Amino acid sequence: MRHPEWASAQRRSAAEWYRDGRTALAGVWAYFYGIGGDVDEMAVDAYLHELGELPPSQMNLLALAMRELDTEAMRELDSERMADT
Repeated sequence: MRHPEWASAQRRSAAEWYRDGRTALAGVWAYFYGIGGDVDEMAVDAYLHELGELPPSQMNLLALAMRELDTEAMRELDSERMADT
């Protein structure tokens, strides 16, 4: 399966996000699956290590999951900061 350049850029961006250690693989996959992802954890792992590709619809859903996980993490951080003041 060959994708256009945007797909490679999206895969690199996802891999960088994952390497930053924001969420463990199990957490990423569970969230992705929970919002409708339909590839297995191994496929997501390969994608996040830039060793495999996903269908465009699954790439977009994984990107959405990562954005939502970041949003949740920011909300938790803000809540902790407010509790400390």
